[in-house]
Amino acid sequence: MKFYNREQEFELLENISENAGFKLIVIYGRRRIGKTRLVREFLKDKEFAYIFVPKYKTKDLFLKELSQNLGIPRFTAVYDLIKYLFDTKKYVFFDEFQNFYYIDKAIYSDFQQLIDEYKSMEKDTKVFVSGSSFSLMKKIFVDYAHPLYGRADILLKLPPFDLKTVRDILVDNNIKSKEELIRYYAVFGGIPKYYEFLDMPEASSFEELARLLFFDKRMPLLKDEGRAVLVSEFGGEYKIYFSILEAIAGGRSTLSQIADIFEGKSTKASRYLDIIRKEYEVVARETPITEDPRKSRSGIYRIRDPFLRFWFAFVKRYESYYEQDRTTELFRFFNENFNTFVGFAFEDMVKDFLENNSNRQPFQFEKIGRQWGRIKDAPKGKNTYEIDIVALNNGTKEILFVECKWKNINENDAGKILADLKEKSCFVKWNNDVRKEYFGLVARKIEGKEHLRDKGFVVFDLDDL
Repeated sequence: MKFYNREQEFELLENISENAGFKLIVIYGRRRIGKTRLVREFLKDKEFAYIFVPKYKTKDLFLKELSQNLGIPRFTAVYDLIKYLFDTKKYVFFDEFQNFYYIDKAIYSDFQQLIDEYKSMEKDTKVFVSGSSFSLMKKIFVDYAHPLYGRADILLKLPPFDLKTVRDILVDNNIKSKEELIRYYAVFGGIPKYYEFLDMPEASSFEELARLLFFDKRMPLLKDEGRAVLVSEFGGEYKIYFSILEAIAGGRSTLSQIADIFEGKSTKASRYLDIIRKEYEVVARETPITEDPRKSRSGIYRIRDPFLRFWFAFVKRYESYYEQDRTTELFRFFNENFNTFVGFAFEDMVKDFLENNSNRQPFQFEKIGRQWGRIKDAPKGKNTYEIDIVALNNGTKEILFVECKWKNINENDAGKILADLKEKSCFVKWNNDVRKEYFGLVARKIEGKEHLRDKGFVVFDLDDL
């Protein structure tokens, strides 16, 4: 697959590489996000030493194989290897740098000593470091107690591709359907590596590619991918975190519901949720947009990564089906339920669209997100409400309510949805006496959307997105 859309990162790397002196450039991010590809593309016209750090090799074997691969002297200490590379190479790239943690933690002190020495000499060497253990890389370079704290000249967290870049990839692979774009993005998000599977000649449609990757009885290529991503992060405690993520994926998303995993101990659940949210950044805590997240007791937890949401919903949840070779049943279940899954992902895409296209909205947003709450004095079973997206501006007292529908809608149905939305908006307690209200609808396809816009509604479908 060709190299896509890392212009900003390239510019950053060029700027720091053009500066004289010793520079340490650290690139980190989720597995499969393209860290190695980015550095290799940047260095492809330069002479550089590439050092892959294995996780399960002894120090002696690592040094022996590296000597053979690079055609350099044989060293018995990693310190001597690093010093040799810093002395003889202008560009050095250590890939999977966090794995030195498993070979010998003392190596980081060696790096710290040599980096300080060569920076003081102003040696014109550029050292690139990447790693796919997001949490461990942060610990190595951001933790005050670690030897390499403060040594990086730049810490670059590589983000996923945006929807526009994914569209470009699909178009280059002769996939031009807007519906297909949303389906692919709902599963693979912006992770470049997964789109390389588009080259498979058997993948004539999204459904067929999904079958080959996840539900093929002979060799589902990505069946264990979610586990690989998370085990590399969580290490020995992965079973606890898996249980939390399975609960969230299954709809148990409040603190009290997740606490059931820990025999109702909410303090213990809260501690693990804080770690998985702040240190690993795998989940996010979401509160109603009208509430202060620091004070709100209505918080829910959701899995950030689209691929992991899909993996827990359709793969991890049904491991017993794989064990019994019942992948045909599982693929049928996927086809029956996938549109519902895409509907939730579509909400996130709509939110991003509204946020990043302020010139097409009736006012400038200060905040945007979901809204839900309880309805006082309502009969049981109807005592809660939920609105897909609410955007507001505290200064101007303007508020926009939006419903998202992953389906085709005619004008009559659109009118009913908007009327129901107006009714639900009354339950939102926010500047009720003075606010100016707007109502919107976003769907896969909306008939009569121009007529609805003439009536003052904010209306978009895939043609607009």
